Amino acid sequence: MVLLVTGAGGHIGSGVARMALAQGLEVVATYRGSEPPPIVGDLRGTSRWVFCDLINREAVAELVKRHKIDRCIHCAAIPNEAFARPNPRGAFDANVTATANLLEQARLNKWQRIIMVSTGSVFQLRPMHGKPILEDEPPEPKDVYSTTKTTAEMLCRMYRTEYGLSASVVRISWVYGPPIAVHAPTRGPIPSFLARALSGERIDEGGGDFAVSFTFVDDVANGLLAAARANNLNHPIYHLGSGKNITLGEAAEAIKRAVPGAAIALADGTDPWTQFTALRDPLAGTKLEEDTGWKPQYSIDEGVKIYADWLRQNSHLWSD
Repeated sequence: MVLLVTGAGGHIGSGVARMALAQGLEVVATYRGSEPPPIVGDLRGTSRWVFCDLINREAVAELVKRHKIDRCIHCAAIPNEAFARPNPRGAFDANVTATANLLEQARLNKWQRIIMVSTGSVFQLRPMHGKPILEDEPPEPKDVYSTTKTTAEMLCRMYRTEYGLSASVVRISWVYGPPIAVHAPTRGPIPSFLARALSGERIDEGGGDFAVSFTFVDDVANGLLAAARANNLNHPIYHLGSGKNITLGEAAEAIKRAVPGAAIALADGTDPWTQFTALRDPLAGTKLEEDTGWKPQYSIDEGVKIYADWLRQNSHLWSD
């Protein structure tokens, strides 16, 4: 099995590549930019790092011709609305055109499986109902990011139904964990609070009403790999998550346990964490477990502790 991991220099892609190598798989990892990302040094073994502009149809065809790929986890994307809104055409190309190019190569070369990583943001306009969002609910996109991801999902479904391609979408939500070492609203509160707590900063701000389905990056990587390796995927859409929202207060308490002495006080409100997205009910469903056996393994305490330890060991990436 030769697994193509697109966007392997990013948060999700690097986690998938690392897990795939740990499982003994042969990995072809793509990146953007003039040179491989620094994380390449940590991902040796049976991996090949390849620059590829996924928007370029000929470049994707050449990549596939050169490497005998039979499965793919497509992680590469414009990752959120903060980056998508200023350049909607660029977001369309990155999130839709690139997906179309990969799906066509999967069809032509008879890949065994292609997994597209999508997002709970496709439910931006869905009102909060106080109950989990199941896989069969129709998307309700609103902004540039969620619309382009919904469009890419539709392409996957088309290749699945019209050409018999084993193409499925796996939606994820609010992923946290290494190697993210920056704190910004687009990355969520956990990396921000951890870095600031480890620096000894007192955190006193809003966000007490913020609650989302935080998911540890290793759970996401393992779930995506389980989908890529499954004998059969019987559904076009899967939700990866715990099926419940975690309040920012609960996350803050986990951070206090991981960083003794951390001072965090939260006032009412959701800002700045909803600057680029709306609150939503958690993704839920049993289809991924039924078809792959995957279940989340990391509680918020376990994930935060691992993350805090990693940040301590890599303080040069985030401290002043």
